[in-house]
Amino acid sequence: MSTLEERAQSIRLVCSDIDGVLTTGELRYDGSTGHTKSFHVRDGQAIKWLQQCGIPVAFISGLESAATLERARHLAVDDCFMGHLAKKPALESLCAKYGLGLHQVVHLGDDLADLPLLTRVGLACCPSDAVEEVRHACHWIVPVEGGRGVLRTVAELILKAQGHWDSIVASYQK
Repeated sequence: MSTLEERAQSIRLVCSDIDGVLTTGELRYDGSTGHTKSFHVRDGQAIKWLQQCGIPVAFISGLESAATLERARHLAVDDCFMGHLAKKPALESLCAKYGLGLHQVVHLGDDLADLPLLTRVGLACCPSDAVEEVRHACHWIVPVEGGRGVLRTVAELILKAQGHWDSIVASYQK
């Protein structure tokens, strides 16, 4: 059985659900522009750090959303799968694209549609407010609720395990 740190050392791709992980899962409708979402700035910063360290980030969401697409564009997340309730084909496509095994992937999910990914990847993580079935399937229940910096917390684990964290912190102390 691998430790959490050992699992984090082998990660080469970060995949995340959106609603309930990178957002609180709340959708706001104003009647004219569809729905809006709030993303946590710390997750965005963590995505940039992962990318700088050569670890791509992918979004796999069951819901199509202009807000998600804009967030992906803003963060240069090239792999943004939306409208995919069956998420396994997106994961398989990503592994093929990057030449990775499932053990090199982390997935962050919060609801039942994420189970096919969480039960296959090398590191399965969920926010503390994920549904019970997802919490039971994960290697790590991140002590943060969805939309409150879940990806940031997972990214720190990965970057520390891979020896990148000290240089990231040092870059802010110049």
